[in-house]
Amino acid sequence: MSADFALRLTDLRKEKNLSQKEAASCLGVSQALLSHYEKGIRECKLDFLKKACDYYDVTSDYLLGFSDNRQGINDVYIKTELETDSELKIKTIFRSIVSLVEKLSASGDTAENRLKEEMLLSVYRFAILSAKCGISDKDWFSIDVKDGEMLASGILDRMFAATKQKDKMSEYAYSDEPEFLKTIIYHAEELISERYNKMLNNKREDV
Repeated sequence: MSADFALRLTDLRKEKNLSQKEAASCLGVSQALLSHYEKGIRECKLDFLKKACDYYDVTSDYLLGFSDNRQGINDVYIKTELETDSELKIKTIFRSIVSLVEKLSASGDTAENRLKEEMLLSVYRFAILSAKCGISDKDWFSIDVKDGEMLASGILDRMFAATKQKDKMSEYAYSDEPEFLKTIIYHAEELISERYNKMLNNKREDV
């Protein structure tokens, strides 16, 4: 394995704020063996490489140092289903976005413009999150990030509320729901349920 592999394996673990012991347990190896991999003392086998790629949600090309692209973004535009479509990965989310963008853009100017505005504000909120985490510079924003976050969220809520369901299905609607979109819907609703129940429990404790 290359020096890039050892370095990236170490960096990915640190990004998750994991100790070697914790990461080794998740990857099914001993801490000593993981230490050897991270120091470049020993070469790993293919089964470990696959586990590491799945766990850190990166491609083997990235982990081995052949590419700086973590997600293998070219797969996003593949029309056929992928093995990873049933898993909640960044690639799965990207594939859903690309697919929905294509369908909504093809359904007319109004839908396309709404889509652009909603995606613009959504990405703006991600930029605010990165600024709050110290990744982006708050000086890039002319609106205070707290106000910007509140305003963007409010406008998005209004835009969603203003959307009316069409009486008939669009000619561009799916005849069969793709696996990656099913995955997104399932995990999103699971997260909503989890957060909603947590919110209710917190309110009961406050009473």
